[in-house]
Amino acid sequence: MRSARTPNQDLRSLLDQAGWSGARLAREVNALGGEQGAALHYDRTSVAHWLAGSRPRPPVPALVAEALSRHLGRPVRPQDTGLTARGQDPGDLPGAPPGEGSGVDRLDHLLRLTDRRTASLLGAYSLGTLTAPHRPTAPVRGPAPRTGAGSAIGMAHVESARELLDVLARGDAVFGAGRIRQPLRRYLATAVLPWLRADLKPVVRGELFSVAARLTYLCAFAHFDTNHQAAAQHFYLTSAELAREAGDRVGYALALRGLSVQAHALEHHAAAHRLAEQAVLVGVRHTPPHQQAFLLGQLAVTGAALGDRGHVRHLVRADKCLESASGSTTSPVGSFHLGSLALQHAAAARSQGRHRTAVEALGRALRHRPADERRSHAVCLAELAETQLTIGHLDQACHTWHAFLDLYPHISSARADDRLRALTARLRPHAGNRSAAILLARAREARRRPRTAGALRSDH
Repeated sequence: MRSARTPNQDLRSLLDQAGWSGARLAREVNALGGEQGAALHYDRTSVAHWLAGSRPRPPVPALVAEALSRHLGRPVRPQDTGLTARGQDPGDLPGAPPGEGSGVDRLDHLLRLTDRRTASLLGAYSLGTLTAPHRPTAPVRGPAPRTGAGSAIGMAHVESARELLDVLARGDAVFGAGRIRQPLRRYLATAVLPWLRADLKPVVRGELFSVAARLTYLCAFAHFDTNHQAAAQHFYLTSAELAREAGDRVGYALALRGLSVQAHALEHHAAAHRLAEQAVLVGVRHTPPHQQAFLLGQLAVTGAALGDRGHVRHLVRADKCLESASGSTTSPVGSFHLGSLALQHAAAARSQGRHRTAVEALGRALRHRPADERRSHAVCLAELAETQLTIGHLDQACHTWHAFLDLYPHISSARADDRLRALTARLRPHAGNRSAAILLARAREARRRPRTAGALRSDH
């Protein structure tokens, strides 16, 4: 921490407005750090140092600002906290992602900032960003007109990007995002970004921006799956902007749904529902049936979390969409099938406390999920085991958790890591049971062993 001599009156004023003690602020910052996937251990002494003039390193100023924004119900910027250098706006930091601007510029900034050395400059996952007005009923912008004869970038480049998208999406489904996040970033930075900056013919530009939006969506999901939540949020927003610039309503709706999935996972249920509604309004009339179900199923999940009985109607519509789907229901982004929909039936049931119904739905999800969706299969097994334990079926839960541990070493996913920690926490009170004790020992061993890679769609 860098020491400054001037007491931080800005932070003290904000604490007074919030009615918070230093200990309360420290707890809120630690909780937000956990939301970002970072273990923080600040206490009232740390806040006392900040009030005396010390400035913590990023992303702490952004976490402090986000915590106060949520409590006060109004935007608080990091520079408002007095924890950044005087006169320095984090948005002015070299490479910082702009709040507005073209999708290409945002992507360029993000790819530089998601380097390990600079990722902290992205700050915190922000609810305030999600309250910015989206206009789902407004026309999506088409490709901007270009002048000149066009560059050498053509449809062959678009096709190569589509092929790489398919390969990387399949790799994510099987290995988990930890295996593909960095290769995907490098491909976007070294190949796709220069192509997007070229003087493109209009038809090429629209197609290239559309596939770039999906690659950026996959990059967002990869950061979400590895618990880099601030980066994931920025990539989803950038994917939406690239899709808008391509005139791609479907791509824009997919990005909104991705933001909804993330918000729901972080238990921001109202924001998640609003985003899911916007995704349906933008895209449901423009997507093939399996992707209509993809959008409607998420709306059902978020509605159920809010106690909205209308969620049943959305599940019924999603069921009918899948029934009417002809041909493949898989795609690199927006893949959806009977197993995916059963998982959403289970999520809705769990939100309402109908755990036996959820167990039945999770069983269907596992039966219908393709074998190569290994990461999703593992997460589904963990959810089934947790739900079985909730209704008192300890032996069944242990059996299911063993199946989860069979897959766990072969995938790299922070969400799977979270499920392993949940396994330990949920079973610890049952350690006197022989089956539980054996499983706990195996779980401890799984945490110690390095993961391995196995052979190579997922419902992102």
